[in-house]
Amino acid sequence: MIVLIGCVAWVGLRALTAKSELESALPMVTTLKTQIVAQDVKGAKATLAKLRPKVNSARDLTSDPIWRAGEVVPFVGPNLSAVRTLAGATDSVVVDAIDPLVGLLDTVSPDSIKPVNGAINLKPIVAATPKVDAAAAAFSKATKQVEAIDTSSTIGPVTKATKQMADMLTKVDSQVVQVKNALHVLPGAMGNDRPRNYLIVFENSGELLPNGGTTGSMALLQLDKGKINLVKQSSASGRDFPAFSDYVVPIPEDVKKLYPYGLGRQVQDLTITPRFSLTYEVAKTMWKTAKGDDIDGVIAMDTVTLGNLLKATGPINVLPGLQINSENAVRILLIDIYTMYPDPATVDRINQTISVGAFSKILGGGANPKSLLATLLKSGEEGRVKMWTGNKAEQDLIKQTPFYSEPPVSTADTDKFGVYFMDQTPSKMDYFLKAKVEVSQAVCSDKHRYVFTRVALNSTAPANAAEILPPYVMGNGVLVAQGYVQIGTSVYAPKGYKVLGTAIDAKPSTAPMIGTDGEYTVAQGVQQMGPGQTMTLDVLFDAGETKTKKLDATVTPMVNPIVTSYGTLDCAAIGK
Repeated sequence: MIVLIGCVAWVGLRALTAKSELESALPMVTTLKTQIVAQDVKGAKATLAKLRPKVNSARDLTSDPIWRAGEVVPFVGPNLSAVRTLAGATDSVVVDAIDPLVGLLDTVSPDSIKPVNGAINLKPIVAATPKVDAAAAAFSKATKQVEAIDTSSTIGPVTKATKQMADMLTKVDSQVVQVKNALHVLPGAMGNDRPRNYLIVFENSGELLPNGGTTGSMALLQLDKGKINLVKQSSASGRDFPAFSDYVVPIPEDVKKLYPYGLGRQVQDLTITPRFSLTYEVAKTMWKTAKGDDIDGVIAMDTVTLGNLLKATGPINVLPGLQINSENAVRILLIDIYTMYPDPATVDRINQTISVGAFSKILGGGANPKSLLATLLKSGEEGRVKMWTGNKAEQDLIKQTPFYSEPPVSTADTDKFGVYFMDQTPSKMDYFLKAKVEVSQAVCSDKHRYVFTRVALNSTAPANAAEILPPYVMGNGVLVAQGYVQIGTSVYAPKGYKVLGTAIDAKPSTAPMIGTDGEYTVAQGVQQMGPGQTMTLDVLFDAGETKTKKLDATVTPMVNPIVTSYGTLDCAAIGK
């Protein structure tokens, strides 16, 4: 009896101590993760120094023979086994995964791989790969160990701790796998095995297309063992780039009906489709035909992104007396430049000068690497930067980043919509556009779920736009009155949705434009606004006998922020 009481006291004391060590260690792991992401090398090393002895202690406290013997005792045993596994997994993560990753912060960081004299040093990336592979394996092993813990017989605190640990490990494990995959493909993508050609497409945000804006200019970058060269440039003008009389790649018939003008025939319309995979195929074929170069990948960015990049590069002197910076870039590039230089050819040369200037600073190491990376990631999340490559491994990696751009894919609990704009003026008046997108739903008395989308476009152009803006900005009044803008809006709904009707400013369309793009149901409408006017496009969908889901909408990025909201539909208002 005395021996039994002693063993219980021994295990109990060690359990309380281990519990204290683990509870104080977990917040440190979170802090450490934040410090690693922020490249805070000094802070990460200091946190790791405090964390390591705590997890070592927790592991030792829960792994002696008396503790292991207690694991066979009914009721008590499952709890002891779970705590031992948690302590061991935490120690393994810290020692075998986090410790090596912190050690890499000195050699692999935005600063260490920023271009110097037009070249990126790939050696740190290659050297880091084995360590990251080992760290990823340690995270994966620990994740499986914690997920395998049977909590059906554990007490509340142990059950809760197990779930928290499993959730954290699952999330971090996924992130580390992404880093691992990136390190494996980045050297090849940067020309470590053979030269790679990437076409950079600069979009004009003043003339919207579903996946960004019209193509203004292009640049061909070649990467060869980390060395980056700007090989060629071209505007999208007919002066520099031909239009094609027929589709350069096969286009599905339903897509031709949605976008009957330009897609696959004019380089200005590369992003007229929300499928960037198709943009890649079209751009690759067009460039090969017109310029003779094979393309490995396409990167597209809009005017807003180019302006934000100047925060990292600093201002660019374009012409005597004309300096572009992050504050004035968008206004100058979309509006003022056409007043200052009425000749379109001069405007094309200026746009090319700006892109060359920005890339020269980036490639020369003159850009702040952290600011540059933050800008690109933010622009990607806003749909302003898109990437596609013909290499499957590299494209699989891009698919996990904000730079992947295809119509949104719905999930079991979320229905996702795409709302895409196409300027039909043509003009550069979209600089003045603002948009509100509302999506609401309800299951009505007939047990069907109905989803209602409202797209409100507002022109903030000055009332005297026709008097003060350059004709080129206003579209020369070719299709609509001076100062007006005409936008074709496409609403993509998930598979299985049926369009019940569309309306413009609450007036039902007598011949609604309804089509498909692969698995998506698509409703289209045309909105035409003068200065200060707002026009709405309403679309009512029948989702069938389905339960209410979360709703989400992806919208073509504009110069101005887009307001998106979700709500509950009034069944009586739609007669259901």
